[in-house]
Amino acid sequence: GGGGIVTASEILAQSATQVGYHALTFSTFPSQIMGGPVWTQTRISVNPVLSAGDDVDVLVAFNQEAYDNHRGDVREEGVIIYDSGEFQLDDESRSLGLPLDDLAKSTGNARAANMVVIGALAQLFGMPQKDLDEFVTKRFTRGRAGDQEIIDANLKAMETMRDEFGLRV
Repeated sequence: GGGGIVTASEILAQSATQVGYHALTFSTFPSQIMGGPVWTQTRISVNPVLSAGDDVDVLVAFNQEAYDNHRGDVREEGVIIYDSGEFQLDDESRSLGLPLDDLAKSTGNARAANMVVIGALAQLFGMPQKDLDEFVTKRFTRGRAGDQEIIDANLKAMETMRDEFGLRV
């Protein structure tokens, strides 16, 4: 759901700021009645972030519609990560297809695709996974009975991404 995508965006931004980067996030929520995609942007920099910027370095598309709507925003040297279980990009040389939903389902939490993506993005940016793990633990420790289950599911989703592709930072 949309809330999960925004949470992943928050995790990426807040984890980055805790290790010294500057970050800015922006999200849109279409009318629930009309439908439409939730869209979120996170900008991370070593310098203060004063605007959303002109171009996208990394586009994550969970479906064809997201890709079609935003592919033109990706700079020439940018990367497009997409859910290869949903659609294929045969003519896009700067793309990386990952079976996001399938990887999420393999964790026992079909809604964890956003956290699988966070695991991939951590590798792209060279962000130490331990910083993300610590943030997830702190973010979801709320004094509720199911906290540890949520924490474990999110950590497992990020770990699944690393293990699937032999990635370790």
